Amino acid sequence: MFTESIQYEIGQRIRKIRLDQGATQAQFSEKVYITPNFLSEIENGKKGLSCETLYNICETQSLSSDYLLFGDTDDEKSPTEYIMEIAPNLSLKELSVVITYLDALKKMKEL
Repeated sequence: MFTESIQYEIGQRIRKIRLDQGATQAQFSEKVYITPNFLSEIENGKKGLSCETLYNICETQSLSSDYLLFGDTDDEKSPTEYIMEIAPNLSLKELSVVITYLDALKKMKEL
């Protein structure tokens, strides 16, 4: 069962995400399909999240539920960090294949 302090911490992480985007509560709540009043209650730790609301926030904001629920970010690497980590272990031929693939992906997105 969530305690009030856990609800508050989750709410503060959501508030930080919203403020980092420069979004008002009305703007952010519309994106995640809740009312501004409910978002305010979540951010202040007065209300908890349903699974559906948690899913909507994670999906629309491209976030990990681990971050929202636990504040974990260490396990999450950006794609760039991941590539930089594995690139030194690849042969020139393997790197060439990766670069060709990424170029093709970029061109597909431009279509």
